[in-house]
Amino acid sequence: MFSGFMKNNSTGYDITFICQKGKDHFAEPILNALEKKYSIQYLFPVHKREYSHRQVQGRVVWVEWALKFARLVSKKRWNNKRVVVRLHRWEIDTEYMNAIQWNHIDTVLFVNNHFENLFRRKITTLVRTVTIPNAVSTDDYPLNPPHNTKKLLAYSLTFNPIKGYVELVRFFSKLVAHSDAFELTLMAGKPKKQKEIECLAEIKKNIQQVDMEKHIHIVERENIGTLAGDRKNVHAALRRHDAIISFSQLESFHYAFAEGLLCGLQGFYNAWKNPLIKAFWDPWGYDSEEAMIEGILAWSRLPLQERERIARKNREYVIARFGPETIGEAFERELFG
Repeated sequence: MFSGFMKNNSTGYDITFICQKGKDHFAEPILNALEKKYSIQYLFPVHKREYSHRQVQGRVVWVEWALKFARLVSKKRWNNKRVVVRLHRWEIDTEYMNAIQWNHIDTVLFVNNHFENLFRRKITTLVRTVTIPNAVSTDDYPLNPPHNTKKLLAYSLTFNPIKGYVELVRFFSKLVAHSDAFELTLMAGKPKKQKEIECLAEIKKNIQQVDMEKHIHIVERENIGTLAGDRKNVHAALRRHDAIISFSQLESFHYAFAEGLLCGLQGFYNAWKNPLIKAFWDPWGYDSEEAMIEGILAWSRLPLQERERIARKNREYVIARFGPETIGEAFERELFG
């Protein structure tokens, strides 16, 4: 628990948090934990003209996302401040990797050590790197009593091809061949971008090809815009299912998977295509389709009492490792230790 220090109210702020407006959803649980002990200045610019160095009052500067505002902050050498930039995943393949002046950054924070190692190979500038996983808003996802049905759910913000929904449809048809009592819901926001529209069309085509219209349901959710703004809607959907399943090809942490486990769903993820999250969710990963099918079938035969025990254990796992207090303490040590 946070204890021992008072908020710094006499000389500005302890932390200045800089993030493009509306993009702070992954940082929010950590910031809520840190706010119990430290004073935080929030800067949410959209355009670069909305930011200036004079605005920054914190003795620690945290820039969320290694993108344009990290580049702007790095233009200045902050002799009297500690500057950290958090890199999530996709930024590492953008032009900003060479545009940010890393010699003006004290630490680069990662949510997955794979990208920390990749960064070290790409960027030759000496800069400290540390991996700290994301935190999950555990209070927003209460434990639900498990059902004794066979309803699986895969969800994300968008119908993005990297989520592997097309491959999941094919896999699910093989599972139904063993037991036609299974149902699958594919849920994401209503498509806006062309690649999302094309992805959803491909999903529907594959559902027809494997004759799964009665078993697979598609839910196009209203676009709330951020994970933080969509928690109530997500929780309602999670409550109606028994398991969270992922065929995603690339996840650095897998926030949706954590939320499912918190709510008491059993987890299954495709570890042969996405080994990056084994460090976090290894107990629920499978190394082949055959192993996953066997795992799902074995789980489906468990009595309700055993499912309840597993659901509680799954929730405890997430809270102990990725709860806001736990990750907040890791951030505290990094920012002020």
